[in-house]
Amino acid sequence: MTVSNTAIMVQQPSSAQTPTRRRCRREGAKWTRSGCLTCKRRRKRCDEAKPCCHSCARLGLKCEGYGSMWAEPLDPSANVFSQFRASKRRRVSTASSSTSFSRGPEEELWLCPSSPVSSSLSTAPTTPADSDNNSLYSWNNEDNEYGDVQVTIPDIDACGTLTVAPPIPSRYFSHLSHHDTHYLQYHTELGSKLLANLESIDNPLRSFLIPRALSSPLLMKALCAVSATHFANRSRDKQEAQTAATDYYVRTLSGLQLTIAKYSPRSLPDEAILAVAMLCKYEIVRGSVQQWTVHLNALQELIMARGGVDALNDDMREFLSGFYVYAYNMARINNRKHINYDLNIGNVKISKLDIYIGYAEDLIKICARIADLPTLSEDPVALDLEVHSIDTSLRDWAPTNTTYIIPRGITESNLVRLRMVANCFRDAAYLYLHSTLERLNQGMASPPSLPLATPLPLALQASSKLVPAPSPSISLPRSTALHQLLSRIRAFPLDEHCEYSALTFPLFIAGCESRDPSDQELIIQSLNKLEANFGIGNVRRAKEMLSILWAGEGDVHWLDMLERLQWDLILA
Repeated sequence: MTVSNTAIMVQQPSSAQTPTRRRCRREGAKWTRSGCLTCKRRRKRCDEAKPCCHSCARLGLKCEGYGSMWAEPLDPSANVFSQFRASKRRRVSTASSSTSFSRGPEEELWLCPSSPVSSSLSTAPTTPADSDNNSLYSWNNEDNEYGDVQVTIPDIDACGTLTVAPPIPSRYFSHLSHHDTHYLQYHTELGSKLLANLESIDNPLRSFLIPRALSSPLLMKALCAVSATHFANRSRDKQEAQTAATDYYVRTLSGLQLTIAKYSPRSLPDEAILAVAMLCKYEIVRGSVQQWTVHLNALQELIMARGGVDALNDDMREFLSGFYVYAYNMARINNRKHINYDLNIGNVKISKLDIYIGYAEDLIKICARIADLPTLSEDPVALDLEVHSIDTSLRDWAPTNTTYIIPRGITESNLVRLRMVANCFRDAAYLYLHSTLERLNQGMASPPSLPLATPLPLALQASSKLVPAPSPSISLPRSTALHQLLSRIRAFPLDEHCEYSALTFPLFIAGCESRDPSDQELIIQSLNKLEANFGIGNVRRAKEMLSILWAGEGDVHWLDMLERLQWDLILA
């Protein structure tokens, strides 16, 4: 028996005018977005009474309360792909994906894909590394006539090439496939917290990105690619999630190519630029050793086509500036040959404490300056002046030098951890400076390569025996910087607070400079904690690189080893 939701009419004295149906509906309980989950699902008005709303009590329904809109939070350590709970009351017809469903009070929503994945994807690469890098993006550099036309990226099948079981979808996201909803839920409840270096109430990975993804199929695919590969890193059943990530990645590239065909870089929709940024993040989370600079160069070209970071809309600038400054400057450290140089990046200033760089903004930019020192090798005077300037900047740096706007919900404990991470970046910058100068002096002291049959001139033979010129004076010795960094690591627990996820670069640099087995053990243990707590694949690659360095014979600089391996190691 179905109970109508029409408001009950109260009998009035004969002298009073009986209100109309429309009047009664206006005077009923006010509809709000913050009603109980049962009323939301029924799309009925809720009076928000606690602990159980009156509407549910009157109709004899189970009031599900006012918690999360998701029926069942995801546990990344659980084997969720093998779990599925069918509807107890209603048999779902698969004839039409657009049908509206009503659910019984005891029915539970499970958003976990459980059916086998299409075999056509089982052999797909994580990224199409065998393709020409330049073919990923084909820019139309000529102005076109599309103007403000809205680009619609067609979905490739409701569920792509993935076969999913038929759990009842949420009405709020009826335009999404089951996999989309699954990975969106994971990103909302967990991924967005672990993929930032600072968690706040206004985490833009949720507050900014999700609303735009819900209205953009292209951005939703990119977001799901990141979410799926992060889920794979933290799940026991990695294969299906990683295959889904590959599918989302390929479909995002396909959608970008369709969009680029209609727009010039200058007029590309914001959602396309955000999708490119998410592909950069995808490669970081996956732990790629190639490809990510292709996406980063594309992101740079799009931003510069708009007139630079400062020319973006306020919300776009706030979301992208921190990520762009972080990724670009970190790429300059070990990907200089693959990244396009940006003359304006040094002028970008972050006004709000950013979820990626925290207090380390100036230090990250200083590390990029250190990476450029080899370009001054032919001018010893300029090199000495730049080293002195870098050393002065590092010596005078303090977390309080720049005043940032503090996001909502940030506690003093958050700030303490951010300051600790920034101080580790400062120590790592000193280590990186010493290492770069040592490598530079060794290269400058080496005689030019000549045919073996040609004897060296006497003067050149004498010069080749000279000891490399001493490095310009640096205020903090290498051993002191290493000791300070490792002491900070020992003093903090490196638990699941996401501020610690930014320590990959300091720990890697410390590992490259460490020769003591106990220090190396501490560094590996710390990187293991980061990998387990945050599920970001570039940590695994950093550990692999350190193992190769420590197992090698002789002192091979890590940049030289990267060139031998042809790796684009991601330290962001």
